[in-house]
Amino acid sequence: MNPPLFAHLAAVFVALFISTAAVAETHQLDDSLSHTVPPTAQMQWLPQTRADKDGGMEAWVRVNIHINTQDWIGRSGRVYMVLPHDETSTLEAVWTTDGQLLAGRLVSGERALVYAGNITTSALRDQMLVRLRSGPDWQSNSRRLNFHFEIDVDSP
Repeated sequence: MNPPLFAHLAAVFVALFISTAAVAETHQLDDSLSHTVPPTAQMQWLPQTRADKDGGMEAWVRVNIHINTQDWIGRSGRVYMVLPHDETSTLEAVWTTDGQLLAGRLVSGERALVYAGNITTSALRDQMLVRLRSGPDWQSNSRRLNFHFEIDVDSP
């Protein structure tokens, strides 16, 4: 007796899901040579407007990016910038770049694509101009932001 069509399709979908899930591996990258210019940024209050009565805070910072990709030369993948969620106010980062990396936007708790393709060099280097913006609930004079980079490498 032949198995019902639904059972056969369910088995195909499970096989497709397993093969798709195994396509990429995620690894945190070493970006310890990246640095901001200047080393610290001061958040400033935004003026209140009719459209945004609560205002918020904002800072601009330039970041010299140096992401070590030595272990991934010859592989294909996607590099993401990550800002983990923390217990304080939500932060938005919007940036432009000088070339090798993609411009983008992310909110704390998310990750955003900054590079896709073959890794051909030992490091991804670029300069980002980043606007950091928070709501009016920003409550810290000093806060370390834990941005980092991850790579999803395709299976060989």
